[in-house]
Parts: sequence; structure tokens; C-alpha cells
Amino acid sequence: MPRPQRTRRLAGRHGWRGARLGLLLFVAAFVALGAFNGLGRADALLSDRLLAWAARPMPQDIVVVGIDDASLAAIGRWPWPRDVHARLLDALTAAAPRAVGLDLLLSEPDAAHDAQLAAAMRRNGRVVLPLRMAPMQPGAAVVSLPAPALAAAAAGLGHVHVALDADGVARRVFLHEGFGDVLWENFALAVLRAAGEELSGPPPGADVGAGAEPGRWRRAQPYTIPFAGPPGHVRRLSYLDVLEGRVPPASLRGAIVLVGATAPGLSDAYPTPMASQDALMPGVEMAAQTIAALREGRSLRAAAPWEAALLTLLVLGLAALALRLAPPRLAVGALLALLPAAVCLAWALQLTQWAGVQWQPGAALLGLLLLYPLWSWQRLEAALAYLAREFERTRQQLPPGEGYDPPAIHGDLLDRRMAALAAAAAHVRSLQRQRQQALHFLSHDLRAPLSATLALIELQDGAHAASVLPLIEAQSRRALAMAEGFVQLARAETAQGYRLEVLDLRDALIEAVDGCWPLAQARAVTLDCPAPAHECLVSGDRSMLTRALVNLIDNALKHGSPRGGRVHCQLMAAGACWRIEVRDAGVPLRPELATGLFEAFRRGGSGVGAQAGAPGAGLGLAFVQAVAQHHGGHAGWCGQEQGNVFFIELPASAAG
Repeated sequence: MPRPQRTRRLAGRHGWRGARLGLLLFVAAFVALGAFNGLGRADALLSDRLLAWAARPMPQDIVVVGIDDASLAAIGRWPWPRDVHARLLDALTAAAPRAVGLDLLLSEPDAAHDAQLAAAMRRNGRVVLPLRMAPMQPGAAVVSLPAPALAAAAAGLGHVHVALDADGVARRVFLHEGFGDVLWENFALAVLRAAGEELSGPPPGADVGAGAEPGRWRRAQPYTIPFAGPPGHVRRLSYLDVLEGRVPPASLRGAIVLVGATAPGLSDAYPTPMASQDALMPGVEMAAQTIAALREGRSLRAAAPWEAALLTLLVLGLAALALRLAPPRLAVGALLALLPAAVCLAWALQLTQWAGVQWQPGAALLGLLLLYPLWSWQRLEAALAYLAREFERTRQQLPPGEGYDPPAIHGDLLDRRMAALAAAAAHVRSLQRQRQQALHFLSHDLRAPLSATLALIELQDGAHAASVLPLIEAQSRRALAMAEGFVQLARAETAQGYRLEVLDLRDALIEAVDGCWPLAQARAVTLDCPAPAHECLVSGDRSMLTRALVNLIDNALKHGSPRGGRVHCQLMAAGACWRIEVRDAGVPLRPELATGLFEAFRRGGSGVGAQAGAPGAGLGLAFVQAVAQHHGGHAGWCGQEQGNVFFIELPASAAG
């Protein structure tokens, strides 16, 4: 393998290894972040929004009888006498509900009315009362039980304690809480049991926490509530309407009825994933939504660390594959598509009843947002390093003495390095083109006269030796002229061959005409050159410009004008340039043959001289164009009805 190519491949492998290692470390960091919910509250807020998108209808057989503002205005200031609740229970019993959850704290005895309320509870037979546990120091709590007469008449007791997360949002409850071996069911569980629902899990009693330390407050079976909707999503009836018989009994038959406070400022209300601080959810409605979720068998659990890590790895792995394998535009599209895809995946996992997994995709989303900029930055660094290496390698490939200064380019570092590399590559291609031209010249143009010379030498004998000497001389001079022309062209195409100074083009033109005067006399061609009266100043190399003008005039004399013809040279102003024209009287070139006329080893092929067999290697006009371009100008040709015009245009000097 050639060494430069092997070096490039090794550099490319090294760059990709670095990119791959950085990508793997990035993905691993965010997988770890996702496994342990490293975004904290941001993850929790995102999960809340996803849960809010999963709203579903509430069953109509779960009803909240709310103690609202209208009831308070009609019945009076809270708390009400317990005989009022007894009358409400009798009205509900007449409607034959499946169970009644009386979400009212009745821990203080009321000797005047407890017996009446207890009797109403017994007539119903399926009334559940709440108890409240107020935590004290760690591991201890105070339990507020209903009054003994009421507790004895209840079909069940359940705690209404709500667990608040670190951000103050109520997302879960504990299905069992208590002291040591004695744990009470959650209020929602107790109501469902009173309604005769078949539930999995331990029955009410003390065996849930068997073996625990006596007298120590314990919690068991945390349950994240799959809320069905925001506050007001549960079917509500006014306490006053039920009490006064304005609610048809048939609408409550077979229903689970929860009685509790819903008036602002009276109820125990909480911020939930479905409700903000401005729209709190009453505790009785939280109990209703918990009952609906438990009855439907819905569950919502946080993704295990390995599950969260696997899901995060899936999302970021697909993104990494897109960056590695896809074109940039497609990779960007894939990353943008993965953002909503990750959100939809998290939403579907918690929405699906059989899954019920709450995956917090914050780490995956943050990783997607950062992955493309960081990858692009890394690849840009690699591209800049590659351009710097290639530019230096290109400079090292230049032949000895071929110094190269990069052009002054405005822009950022990438623009400058790209421009420098492009210019250096163009310079190298130019040198390679010159090399090919040299090989062509040596193998064809110079070889032909030398071969002819050798053939003449081999064929000559003593009798004819003198006759072949002129032919040998002619071929040798032709080879020498072509070699000289090639050397001059190579010199003209390199910047080191020029020594610039301010000069008068009239002097260069007159010198060129004087140099061609003997050839014009030999071919009987009139050569005239009227010179302007004023100076025609340019910044240039006198010898190079003179040689270029000699080539134009020589071309007109040899290939353009017939014997007895005329070649006219003229120096004139052309805008901000000086233009030197050389007109001949020969046969005009056809435009299709004039294409590439100023390239090396190209001939027009239709001039008078060409028809007469005038020799030429096709280097003279290429030399003219190279000199003109190095002076900031150009050379060209234009045809006329009779003859051809070859010209050079050079920018005028500021002094001129």
C-alpha cells in the first residue's frame, strides 16, 4: 500500500475511534442518568404531563356527594349536627347504593346525635368511615379513630392519609398503614370491600405487617394512582340536593357513593398530576379516582432502573446509529422524529393497562437534544484536523523549490482551511498537469526530431554524408527549439520565474518587433507597429512580456500571413487595461478549431503556415496565455473576414 494512502486510512480510523468512544461515553452517561431518574423534578413534571394526556372517562356508578357552597349556605356553618348526616344516609339507603364512604372525620363523640347516626349506618349496612394518621417524629404517628359508637356501626374503617412527594404533589397512597403488626387499609380499599368487590391482596386485619417492631408506624404497598382526569372529572351531586330528595333514587341504585367536602377552604385538597396549585383536587375525589383504578385493575409503577436504562439505551442507540450510518440531513430528521417517538413510547407504556409502567424519558430527550450538536462539534474538530493534515501533506508533495503561500480568505477557521486545501490541491493538480505535459513532450514532440536525426545518421554514407548534414541540422534545431519552448512554458507557469517592475509596454512591443524583423524580411512580410505617443505603463516582467509578444508575432509570421502579406501590431487602451493586437492576413481559423488554442500542444491546424508544413509544438500560445494570466490579464483570439487577431490584455499600472 502506498504510504500516503495508508497514512490517510490510519488517520481516518483514529478519528472514527475517537468519535465512537465519545459517542459510547455520551450514551452510557445518559443511560445511567435515565436509570436513576437523574433529572428529578423535571422528570416528575414530564410524567405528570404524560399522565394528563391519558385521561379517560370515569365510571358513572362512582358518585361524589359533595358538601359544597350551596349546601353550606342552606344548612349552616360547618360542622353540622350528626343527625343531618343520619338523614342523608337514610336518603341514600332508600336509593340502595352498593356502598357508602362517609369521608368525614368523626373522632369527637357527639352524645346528642351519635346514636341516631349509628342507627342510620346500621340500617344501610355498608358504610365505611375514615381514620386519620398524623405523623409525628420519624417512626411515630397519632391515629384519630371515629367515635366508638360510630366505629362499631361501620362496615369498615380506612385511612385517608395521602403521601406527598418532595415537590408537594400527591401522586400515590399506601394501601396499608399502621403501627407494628396492625395496619389499616386505605379508605378506597375499605369502600371496595364493603361494596363486595373481589380484590387481590390481604384482607383487613393485622397480618399484613406480621413480624414488625411493635408500636412503630409502618407503610406498606405504595400505589401510584392512575388518575382518570382533573378535578371535577368524577360525577358529583350536591349534598343538599340528595338530602332534600331532588336526586332520583334510581340514579344512585347500585352505585358507590362517597360523601365528603368539596367546598374550597373546607376540604382537604391536594395538587395532583392532573391539577395544579390553582385547581386542587378534593380528598374525596382522590378516593373516588383510586376506587375506579383499583376496581379496573389499573396499576402504575415506576420503571425499574434496568427498564429505564434499557428504554433510554434504545432511544439513544437508534439516534447514534442514525448519526453513524445516515447522511446528515436524514440523521437530523431521525433525531427530530425520535423526540416525539420517545414521548409517545412513555405515554403508551403508562396508558396500557397490562403494562402500567411509568418511564420518565427526560434523560433520553435531553440526550437527543445534545447528541447532534456534540456529535457535529466532534466531527467538525475531526474535519478541521483532517484538513490541516491534508494541507500539510499537500505542501510536502510539492517539488523542491515550489514554495506555496495559501490565499488570504475571510471566514471562520473551517472556511479558511477548506479554501487553503482547495488552493493547494489546485496547485498540485497544476504541477501534475505540467508533469503530464512534460512526459507528452518528451515521448512525442521531442522524440520525433531526435529519431529522425538518428535515422539520417544511420542512412548516410561517405558519398552522401554532406547532403544529409543540413537535414540533421534542421531536425536538431527543431528539437532544441521545442525544448527551449517547453522550458520557457514551465518557467512562465511558476510564480518564481517573474521579476515584476513598472515598465512601458511600448518598449517591450518595439523590442519584440525588432526581434522578429529578420524573420519578416525572410518571408517577405511587411511588419508594422505604430506606437502611441503616451506612456503605456504596466507592472510586469519585461523579459517574459517581450517573449510573449515575440511568440504572438512569430505565430502570425509563420502560420498566419502568406509571403508578401502584412502583420500589423497595435497597442491601445481597453478600459482599465492595455491591449496589444497582432493582426495577420492569413486564412481565418474556424471557431471550432480555435477552441483550446492557448493550451499546450494544441494547434489551429488551418493557417497558411500550417498548410505549408510549418513546424511547431503548440507551446508558443500556451506560453502567451501563462504570461498574461500571471500578470492579471488574459490572451485571446478573434476571427475576421480576412485574417486573425491575437491579443493580450494587461491591467494598467496605477502610475499609468
